[in-house]
Amino acid sequence: MTIGLLALQGAVSEHKISMHKLGIDVIEVKEPKDLEEVDGLIMPGGESTTLRKLLKNSGMWNFIKETELPIMGTCAGAILLGKCENETLSKMNIKLDRNYYGRQKDSFETRISLKNGNYFDGIFIRAPAITSIGTGITPIAWNGDDIVGCTDGKNMALTFHPELTNDVRFHEIWIKGL
Repeated sequence: MTIGLLALQGAVSEHKISMHKLGIDVIEVKEPKDLEEVDGLIMPGGESTTLRKLLKNSGMWNFIKETELPIMGTCAGAILLGKCENETLSKMNIKLDRNYYGRQKDSFETRISLKNGNYFDGIFIRAPAITSIGTGITPIAWNGDDIVGCTDGKNMALTFHPELTNDVRFHEIWIKGL
């Protein structure tokens, strides 16, 4: 199995380290031809407007929008997987509020609840929140009553940054679902 890691901006090296801990081969995706070689794609955080522009300028936007390639999106990647006030890939039937938790200075780390009853140290950096979910969506992580992680088939949206911790459980959950 080979996972593509969108390498246009964001926590690229951190996601790569997480996948290597799981023994998964990773290639950095920088142009459309790179997408032909992967079994799944990680879209890291960053800034969603910039990420959208970079994807369009690189020629990858339409390919990703039309493919059934499984995607794990964190923070800005999650925004682009769902729906919000801006144009997105709309791969998952979720709505997000892009700056739900505030500005950069409002970033925080907190213990989040998982579907299985365990906890995870979530790192939220100018983070969005999932404000509504549609049919087929399975919530898997919460910050209080706020849904901060969910799956839709082989896609996973996380509004926090698991790659900034030493805990690879979310990467492992996604990989096992492929």
